[in-house]
Amino acid sequence: MSRYIQSYMLLFLFMYIVEIKSGKLLSLDNVYQKSIAAYTKERWSKCIEYFEESLHLYKLHKTTLINCRLKCKNIPNVIVKENIEDLKIYEKIFKTSQCLQQCTDEGFDKINMYSNTSDDILSDMQQRKPYEYLHICYFQMNALPKAASAAYTFLVANPFNDAMKKNLDYYIDLPEVDINEVDDLESEDYQMLYRLGLKSYNAKQWGETIANMEESLTNYLSWENGCRAECEWQPEQEWSVEVSILVSNSLTSLLICQQNCQNQLKPLFNSGTEFIADLLNYLQICYYYLERFDDVGKAVESYLLLLPRDKNMLENKEMYESFINKSSFVERSDIVYYFKRDQYEKELLQLFHDQNGSNFEINLV
Repeated sequence: MSRYIQSYMLLFLFMYIVEIKSGKLLSLDNVYQKSIAAYTKERWSKCIEYFEESLHLYKLHKTTLINCRLKCKNIPNVIVKENIEDLKIYEKIFKTSQCLQQCTDEGFDKINMYSNTSDDILSDMQQRKPYEYLHICYFQMNALPKAASAAYTFLVANPFNDAMKKNLDYYIDLPEVDINEVDDLESEDYQMLYRLGLKSYNAKQWGETIANMEESLTNYLSWENGCRAECEWQPEQEWSVEVSILVSNSLTSLLICQQNCQNQLKPLFNSGTEFIADLLNYLQICYYYLERFDDVGKAVESYLLLLPRDKNMLENKEMYESFINKSSFVERSDIVYYFKRDQYEKELLQLFHDQNGSNFEINLV
């Protein structure tokens, strides 16, 4: 069962117990507006209540959409079975649209929630804006550890916000706040598993490290797929009467957003490629100590697919080849898929950039 489906079920259960008994349709817009009003009127306990509820509703809203987008991603063609002009693409778009409409209608109906949410509020949620308010509300209610975590959570997504940096510095200097308990309240599973993997690696617990790092890799790939699916919400698109130009602009905006999912790994890693390579590095060491040499070969070869000029790994491979069968050095299929998709997207964006020059800035990691 995927992490998104698990999250969906847990959130659905939460909302069923807390809200659905009233029989009223839930609205993220309404709850968020109540949050802002409570903050403005300095009703601090209500501020906390409404902002926390809005965050739960947003996760429910996002998870419902992501599940539908992933479900409808690979709808098979039924009508057009030959490559005649672009008709296969047209059918795929039509059928995907139909699938999404049906899936989202059913999904939001099941959770008794309005599907329509304003672009401004969705943007605020993506930028973790509620935590910018929440840290003040927590502070006013003397919930200082929560205030520190809320400030840190906002800062993770907005690392150049100097005012929030000062707030966080203030909180961690307070005797009531333990810096080791200041958490990113939006932390993903793959991050937690990675930290657990580092801890077990430093303790030389090779089997436990493998379990954590492999699960972190699986969860990261799942998380990035979800992040990429979320990118299909593109509120402001440049209009053109030329269909090809309109589609090109929309697809470019989508690809840029999908590529930027990797930016959330900063400052520790510049890209998903670097993060996955780091996981593979730990894995090849642990597999070596457990004498799982076939897995060593796969980890090394997959690492070199991502970072082919890495001298240390090239030396490792040369050493391993002295006692490991060369047939073991094969690339993992999940890494090959990730690598090829990433490279193709970068090449397509570079093509668009070359055609449009300085009119369109693209950060190719």
